[in-house]
Amino acid sequence: MKNKEPIDVRKYLGLTLAFSLAIILAMLVYFLIDRAGHVSNYLNGIVKTLMPFLIGAGIAYVICPMVNGLNLIYLKLFKKVKEEKRVALANSFSIYTGIIIAILVIIFVVVMIIPNLINSIIRIVQLSPGAIDKLYKLTTDFIESNPYMREHSENIINTSYDYAMNYINNNLIANSNQILSNLTLGVMGVFTLLFNMLIGFIVAIYLLFMRKKLAKQGKMIVYSIFKEKEAESIMDEFEYIDKVFSGFITGKLLDAIVIAIICYFMLLFYKILNPNVETMNEVMIAVIVGIFNVIPFFGWYVAWAIGIILCLIVNPGQALYFLIFNFILQQVDGNIIGPRIIGNSTGISGFWVLFAILLFGHIWGFFGMLIGVPIFAIIYHFIKKAIFKGLLRNGQFKMAVDYENEYPTKETEKFSEKMKAAYERIKEEQAKQKEEKAAEKEEHNKLKEEIKENKKLKN
Repeated sequence: MKNKEPIDVRKYLGLTLAFSLAIILAMLVYFLIDRAGHVSNYLNGIVKTLMPFLIGAGIAYVICPMVNGLNLIYLKLFKKVKEEKRVALANSFSIYTGIIIAILVIIFVVVMIIPNLINSIIRIVQLSPGAIDKLYKLTTDFIESNPYMREHSENIINTSYDYAMNYINNNLIANSNQILSNLTLGVMGVFTLLFNMLIGFIVAIYLLFMRKKLAKQGKMIVYSIFKEKEAESIMDEFEYIDKVFSGFITGKLLDAIVIAIICYFMLLFYKILNPNVETMNEVMIAVIVGIFNVIPFFGWYVAWAIGIILCLIVNPGQALYFLIFNFILQQVDGNIIGPRIIGNSTGISGFWVLFAILLFGHIWGFFGMLIGVPIFAIIYHFIKKAIFKGLLRNGQFKMAVDYENEYPTKETEKFSEKMKAAYERIKEEQAKQKEEKAAEKEEHNKLKEEIKENKKLKN
């Protein structure tokens, strides 16, 4: 009778578990695809419910660097107070000061844009009769000077009139209830946004007070789940994510403020040179340019178009001036101001910036255009890191170093040094794995020898 070799139960248990998980995952994917509409509605409902908390988290994250800076100032101001009270007072004063500054900035933007926008609309209405008369005169002169147009003008007018009446009857009047319903929903949406903003600021205050405690709790959770080396690696990645987001958002906001100030003084300079000429409000144009400057790539062109249209309403000369100086300002910002303020916080090229804006703009709209670049930069970072780890694991260290030398990054630490350290660590891990496999093989051979000896003794 032949003695059977010992069966490795762990191997078959692992295969069974992997197969079971694959089946469960396939069923889950099928369920999500089959019920995509229901899942989407359910997730949208959760997002709407949590919207005040999401807004509050966003506000807290944006103003946190300012709060930390104010905290240092208040600590110096309260240096005569006892240590415990000093820290508590500085923390409270810095948080409330930061929240008040954020609210004042929002109020300033709203006050500067909305009244001036209303005035611009009123101005358009006031100028409309004169503009219509000019258009009518230009049209009649053109028709009279063109025999072909004069011959077919009646037919063109009748066709245009029929098209306009059909559009009014079939679209505007027929869908008037839908239009009114959409207007009502829009007004309700504005009130909902204001309510969410109010709750969001309250949530932001709580989060800012708890920021150190929450950071400590998060760190404890990571170290409780993973081993020390893995936990340190995860914390490094969290620091990198925070660096990318905070660097990009803070830099973009500061860049927008600088550009808005420059734009205001340039428009004010035009007004000083032309004191007797009516001009569009400089503050409103500057604020619009600053707001849209936060959006990478497309923001400039949107602000450019809006500014030119608003200036054309009042003064075509100002519109031409704005067109020229805004183009120059865009070049200065892209090559001098932006790189100095923001630096290379994302680490991706212009092509990927454009790709990220289009992709996340399609997914999340305006909000996606704002945060799409840092999100894609983080995804790009993880993909690059995974590829480099694969190269290191497969002994292709030189290929990775050559790539970094040919396309160097503008990070503070040299990535090649990091790769060397990772390469040495991977080599150590591979050596340990080889030793463990060799020990297992030796033990297995010993077991085989023992079975053979037992067999001989029985015979």
